[in-house]
Amino acid sequence: MSDQFSRELICLAAMRQARSDFFDRVVDHAEAWRRDRGEDEPSRDARKLLRSEGVAQIAEFFFAIREGGISTSEALRGFFDRHNADMAALLETCERGYTRFGLSESRVKSAIFKDHQVDLVIHESSHGTVTFDQRSIGKILTQVMSYESCRTLLILLSEAGLLQRRDFRAVVLISSNGTLESLYRDHLSYIATALTPQD
Repeated sequence: MSDQFSRELICLAAMRQARSDFFDRVVDHAEAWRRDRGEDEPSRDARKLLRSEGVAQIAEFFFAIREGGISTSEALRGFFDRHNADMAALLETCERGYTRFGLSESRVKSAIFKDHQVDLVIHESSHGTVTFDQRSIGKILTQVMSYESCRTLLILLSEAGLLQRRDFRAVVLISSNGTLESLYRDHLSYIATALTPQD
């Protein structure tokens, strides 16, 4: 882009284009995946949800897990310890039942992991594929979306072939085959490239 534009404006333009491209590729993948299986194309409502900020938040989460190498039992336990510490710090901002950011005290408390919940994720991830139960992802993303919104999007992404979702007894397990993270990486790479000085 021309030198007449500020770095900040270049960043804004790259962010907007990258995010648009990311959502286009998510929808393209959903259409192709369902078509290959002889299933109906995503509905208009499904397409709108696939282009929602919540989908980007979930993609960012799985990207951060993979890129950060959070796959061993030690790394996962450290991740949950940091999350719980963040939730405890957030609770300290509560006044009259709400945090300074407007989340209810009860919602933040429900996002804190108990030992057996952490153990479940570590156990399910012990075979090489990081696997969360559906409720755990809702806890982790509680600051950006409700549990129900998270559940809706996880189902939609599994129906689009971007996440794997399976029932195990009374628990719904969620894992990724890597496609969603790759799409999100491409989105970030576009921005990074736009901000790299050209010789």
